[in-house]
Amino acid sequence: MYKLQKFSDPVMVTDNHALQQMVEVLLKETFITMDTEFVREKTYWPELCLVQLAGKGKVYLLDAVAPGIDLSLLLPLLTAQSVIKVFHAAQQDLEIFLHLFNILPTPVFDTQIAAMVAGFGNQIGYDSLVDSLLKVAIDKSHRFSDWAMRPLTTAQQNYAAADVTYLWDVYLILLEQLTKTNRTSWVAAEIKILSDPEFFAPSMDKIWKRLRPRTGNRRVLGCLYAIIQWREQEAQRLNIPRQHLVRDESLLAIAAALPDSVKALSRIRGISQGFADSKEGGSLLSVIKTVKNTELDTLPLPVSDESNKRKPSEAIISLLKVLLQAKCEAYQVAPKLVVDSKDIENLALGRRDLPVLVGWRRDVFGQDAVDLCNGQLILGVQDQKIEIIKR
Repeated sequence: MYKLQKFSDPVMVTDNHALQQMVEVLLKETFITMDTEFVREKTYWPELCLVQLAGKGKVYLLDAVAPGIDLSLLLPLLTAQSVIKVFHAAQQDLEIFLHLFNILPTPVFDTQIAAMVAGFGNQIGYDSLVDSLLKVAIDKSHRFSDWAMRPLTTAQQNYAAADVTYLWDVYLILLEQLTKTNRTSWVAAEIKILSDPEFFAPSMDKIWKRLRPRTGNRRVLGCLYAIIQWREQEAQRLNIPRQHLVRDESLLAIAAALPDSVKALSRIRGISQGFADSKEGGSLLSVIKTVKNTELDTLPLPVSDESNKRKPSEAIISLLKVLLQAKCEAYQVAPKLVVDSKDIENLALGRRDLPVLVGWRRDVFGQDAVDLCNGQLILGVQDQKIEIIKR
């Protein structure tokens, strides 16, 4: 049976002297495990409340809301190239540090990505991974705690500490498995994107695709895209959730109505008179005016009309999905990590400039997918398993 790393009781770090001492200790490690607790219900940016960190045998809870605490004292640790920062599902944690310091921690290891490479399914949660690898059930009762409230109870501190203490053992076990299967480079390739600040920027295209109305009116579409951008910028400036500023359905109504006055804006469903009269309301009207005065043929259409695109064969897509499942079972890797549904469609349409046709993904699935589409590979069933036959 695997012997778990033993840790001392969690140490609360509430002043700058203790923070500096903690950093000095952890800088001596080859890797540390990290997690964060935050609240975001009333703000655009996550409000950091607690940073959990563990070195060998030591676990610290850094109180990010302690009076006078200088979180920039963490920077030497976050940027130390000699210390790997291990997270589980790192994206939100890294986003917090990027917003606070305008830098990303490096180097980073993400155990959720590693677990997908090691065959533990798509985006496995921390609790499930700990249970699977360590046979430990984590108490989930404090998952929805208000981490901004002080003082933290002993139970909250223990819960927070568990997010980095068990992660220590999870990392070591996954690293051993990945080393045995020669897949450490696969994980490194996936984690590389987490060092790019652009990866964490809000995706206007995702919001656009979700809201885009079924209309060919370029003025309406151009206005909608412009006010989506405006809302994002204003929500960031005011540090409030985008939906608290202007709800999605109101954006659609505004783009359709193209209001040109405070009175007209206040008539839009979901827009209050107070907002229409405010500085933000005036700013929104200025954006709409600019779009209305823009030459029609210069208005952007960020995403081409999906209805005009050539549709792939559903039968080919089905075959590719069967092949993907068979190959992922053979390699014990999560299908979602190999290729997404959009690129399955692109493969079926004959596109060959895709990530799945580069590096380890090509070896696992990409080349066989191309061969299947080209009629150079067929699928059969033998002994209740999918058999891949080269022609």
